[in-house]
Amino acid sequence: MALAAFAMLAGVVVVGANSIRADDDWHVVERHTTNAPADTDTAPADPAAAGTFKACGEAARPAGEPYKTIVAQLNDMWGTNFPVYESLKAGSPHASIGGCIFYNQQFLDGLLQQWMRVDDPDTVRPMLYAIFAHEIGHLAHGDFDPGSANVPVRNKELAADQFAGYSLERMGIRRLDAVEVTRYYQLTGDDFVGAASGHGNGAERSRAFQDGWHRAAIGLPEQGTQPAGGLGEP
Repeated sequence: MALAAFAMLAGVVVVGANSIRADDDWHVVERHTTNAPADTDTAPADPAAAGTFKACGEAARPAGEPYKTIVAQLNDMWGTNFPVYESLKAGSPHASIGGCIFYNQQFLDGLLQQWMRVDDPDTVRPMLYAIFAHEIGHLAHGDFDPGSANVPVRNKELAADQFAGYSLERMGIRRLDAVEVTRYYQLTGDDFVGAASGHGNGAERSRAFQDGWHRAAIGLPEQGTQPAGGLGEP
């Protein structure tokens, strides 16, 4: 079963990912940027000293902890520089055109504590890494670039889930509750929101996460045509 495989995945021994070589025999489509978003200059130079402001066109306030640290660690690992803000509008965490990442504290508290009944910090924190790695994946993959306009939303979402799995394995985060992660994917995907969300259902999203994890564990690039499961995987 997918959940059983995913549960085994959470306890896998971390293997350092090999460096990505330009001459690999599969096509590498990773895209990263170290530049800050161009259209966030409406935010104050020192947002921590301010109240609310506009970032990437969205009303926001400075991000709090642990979100600042989580995104900073993910940025450090990938060599990116995507800022995170607390959105004033209730809604799920999301990336935005312009290169910003947003979360809403009220939404996260309601989703994790009231809907999912998750209040153990050792369970919540790894899930937050997976959530924010997903959003960084959208930006690292260039999902808001004009050239990606015709790529189906579902493809982008599942690729971002794969990016999240890859990221967590590289960071050595193994205290990951497979059941809770799948429940989160169900609540924020097609199972609960409906197919119009375009995120894929919980099973598809969990498989994408697993694939990213396995790719990192065996030293493959985060994306590519070579399957993580070897010749036995279609």
